[in-house]
Amino acid sequence: MDDFKKRFSQSFADMERQMGRMMRNMSFPRMFPFQAGTTWYPATDIYETDHAILIYVDVAGVDPEKLTVTAEPTSVIVAGERLFSTSQGICRIHQLEVEHGYFERTLPLPVPVDVSATTSSCQNGFLIIELPKQQHKGKIQVKIG
Repeated sequence: MDDFKKRFSQSFADMERQMGRMMRNMSFPRMFPFQAGTTWYPATDIYETDHAILIYVDVAGVDPEKLTVTAEPTSVIVAGERLFSTSQGICRIHQLEVEHGYFERTLPLPVPVDVSATTSSCQNGFLIIELPKQQHKGKIQVKIG
């Protein structure tokens, strides 16, 4: 490949990376950062197994003691705070992408869950929430009142 094609290819790859970053940064909270309440949302993955809903929340740098999880039959509310770590001797910032501050995120669930059996843990920077699906116990007789 000649030098021009290499430079063009590299420029195109750089532009593609920048466009991806720009699209990720165009979330509603970032566009209106001065609204009351939440200033950022941690990235979240939601999976379903035969018996449970699994939620992975990216909370790298958040003290697990500062996290709260509120489970409801059809949604989960995750809240917490990532503090800005101040390092001594900083005289200039060249790049600032890591979100800091308070967050609260309500996650709707695809199926009803048994909130009394919900568990959570922190592993490798992720908050992992396991919500067992609500088990139906067959037919029930409904009284007409």
